[in-house]
Amino acid sequence: ELADAILTQGEGLAARVLVNRVWAQIFGRGLVATPSDFGRQGDRPTHPELLEYLAARFVEQGWSMKALIREIVLSETFQQSSYATSARVEVDPDARWLSRFPRRRLDIEPWRD
Repeated sequence: ELADAILTQGEGLAARVLVNRVWAQIFGRGLVATPSDFGRQGDRPTHPELLEYLAARFVEQGWSMKALIREIVLSETFQQSSYATSARVEVDPDARWLSRFPRRRLDIEPWRD
């Protein structure tokens, strides 16, 4: 009953939370900085329209994680260079506004493989 209630009555919230967590896994930081708190105490999304769009597409595609990941990694945002020009650093020093792909440390598992 709880799962049915979450997916029917709270469909939008559940989809946004899942999309945000997938985005955070790919980019190193979610569209909402507080992935466990989408309430009033949590942070506001940096790109609310993008979050809404991806959540709607996620539901349209039958909650397919594979389709969601494909859409994200085929986007221009994912395909950006991580090279930081002085103009980009001046406007967006920590890449919060997605002016470039954020640099991340490589975990030990992919490095070892």
